[in-house]
Amino acid sequence: MRVLQYNLQVKDTQGMVPEKIAKETVELGSNVVVMNVGGIYAWYRSRVPFHHINEYLPDDSRDLLRELIEAFHKENIRFVARFDFSIAEDKTYLNHPEWFSRTPDMQPIYRGEKRMGEWSLLLNTCALGGYRNEDVAVPVLKEVLENYDIDGIFLNAPHATACFCDRCRDQYWKRYHKELPDDALLFEPDWLSACMKENIGHMYKAIKSVKNEIPLILYYTPLTGLSKSFGRFDRDNIYDRYATADLICTESQDVLSRGVHHIPVDIHPVIAMKSGQLPGRKKLPFGIIHSCPGMDWRHVGMPVTEYLPWMAQVPASGGVLWHSVTGYADTIADKRVLEAVREIDERVIRIESDMEDAQYLSQIGLLWDGSESACAWADILTRDHFQYDMIQDYSVSGEVLSQYSVVVVPDHYPLSSEVIGLLEKYTESGGKVLLESTDSREYTKYCRLLGVDKKASRGENLTASYLFFEKEGAVLKKGMDTDKIEMRGYVAYVHPAAEAKVLATLIPPFAPYEVVGAPPERSSIPVKHTDIPLVLTHNVGKGSVTSLTFSLGLLAVEYQLGDHYDLAENLLDFLLGEEKELEVFAPHGVQVTAYRKDRDILIHLVNEVGKRPLMDQITISEVRLKLHRTGNQKVMSVQSVIEDNPVTYEDGEQDVEIKLSNLKIWDMIRIHFN
Repeated sequence: MRVLQYNLQVKDTQGMVPEKIAKETVELGSNVVVMNVGGIYAWYRSRVPFHHINEYLPDDSRDLLRELIEAFHKENIRFVARFDFSIAEDKTYLNHPEWFSRTPDMQPIYRGEKRMGEWSLLLNTCALGGYRNEDVAVPVLKEVLENYDIDGIFLNAPHATACFCDRCRDQYWKRYHKELPDDALLFEPDWLSACMKENIGHMYKAIKSVKNEIPLILYYTPLTGLSKSFGRFDRDNIYDRYATADLICTESQDVLSRGVHHIPVDIHPVIAMKSGQLPGRKKLPFGIIHSCPGMDWRHVGMPVTEYLPWMAQVPASGGVLWHSVTGYADTIADKRVLEAVREIDERVIRIESDMEDAQYLSQIGLLWDGSESACAWADILTRDHFQYDMIQDYSVSGEVLSQYSVVVVPDHYPLSSEVIGLLEKYTESGGKVLLESTDSREYTKYCRLLGVDKKASRGENLTASYLFFEKEGAVLKKGMDTDKIEMRGYVAYVHPAAEAKVLATLIPPFAPYEVVGAPPERSSIPVKHTDIPLVLTHNVGKGSVTSLTFSLGLLAVEYQLGDHYDLAENLLDFLLGEEKELEVFAPHGVQVTAYRKDRDILIHLVNEVGKRPLMDQITISEVRLKLHRTGNQKVMSVQSVIEDNPVTYEDGEQDVEIKLSNLKIWDMIRIHFN
């Protein structure tokens, strides 16, 4: 599927020619279209009370919505109806104030109240209130399903806004037997998700009661965070989301208008797509990429040099690309957007058949809880070109762990006795664990697995300190002509067990943070070597556990120093050893994702070399890959599928070495075996 969402403005209806729009959609390469139908505005003559009909619709002699659906169907384009019940206008509020969200002091929550012009006020609706349930949303959905030949339903902004109305307070008491806190950050962790699930459940049941075959597409949230519009929102349990949806999507690109210091690392599409997949990749998530640099800049396009690789990351990471544009061809002011959509969709078409039922070629499992540390390790694994899956914290099992050669446990991951037991069995069977923890209590409690004695303590927040490579850890400084690298942050002070090997130790700071800028005359290191371990490893059964007593992940992401990424890469290479299936010789800004399908290996490469502002596309002159064969298979062909660039290869006894002549934006290498 190649999805194109036309975010229509109410005034767009005045010049819409359905047949022309449908043909233009085909020319852009899309075969699924998403359009406004109901919620904030009805794009048809709705009979449901308080469902605001778009006053700019053509006269009663025409049914524009029906004309659009029929025109798209003639071009073999499926039509997905977009609804948004998260906000409603002030007239509705005046008649039914009980339908709307409230602040702790019982005031309504306005959206866009400072907008100038002829617009009514918009207010947040309560997820448990009548507007989003039996009084408006349910009858609207049934009305559309009974009267229009739609192919799917998409609910925009379905998340529950933090609400303090009497209904929410009553439901909170019934669920938890305690008062609803006046601070959303203090809500029980499953409260907002439960509200959303209850609300969407009503709508889902209504949809299926009319047309069971119509799929509902619903947002999921890969990360916990705060939103100006919705307040707190919590990372979703993907199984809970699928309980009230047939397909899921996420906005896998954050907006540039927040400013560069408030935008996630550029692997966000990778996180979104990997975390939104069920085991076995039976259902692929949609990744929504907005054409504009922010919702306050809807009428200009995202810089094309940045827009293209952001779009490419979605299909390259195993998702389905969903374009989101403001208006349609005639009303889109920045025509660069259309060219960019066409360019990427042409590339998607070339790889669709290959990618159907393809499975990740992953050797590393990252235990995932959506935390900052977990995100940091996703960044490291992506930039260092490792092939990995995210193992959601609610789906950890022995069967899942056994699929991977190495399991990475980030700092602050919730280690329960059950998880520790699973890791012990995993290592005893030959698995290797890289566990990062600054919590001294975990070393005391799980000392046998972690290779330490029970004596452990947590020190202060260190600055101006160093990681020193011991002789046993020489392999960790591969590519670094130094005996020490930068270290900062909290450290768990531990004592290694007799059988453990210490690979790196701590050189303590020569000065506290506030006097780091002291004169060079007084900057000598007072202690050049200690026995305080930072990296230690020991065997457990047929496998091993390598412990990091500091937060390498957070250190790497915070300071963006190559030494930390090199250390992580060397650690993982050390653990994988000769079992490493894919080696990549390319800049760290090239994202590499590999898949296996039948007798083919498919390797995606997305070029995102550079930092904002991405004003120039930097073509990579050569990318080298080394694929370690897993049997006696012989390579029959190697092909550049997307960019059709020259590819050469050497089929050795153990490895296949591949050279791609150049990489512009996005390519996929297909390696076909006999």
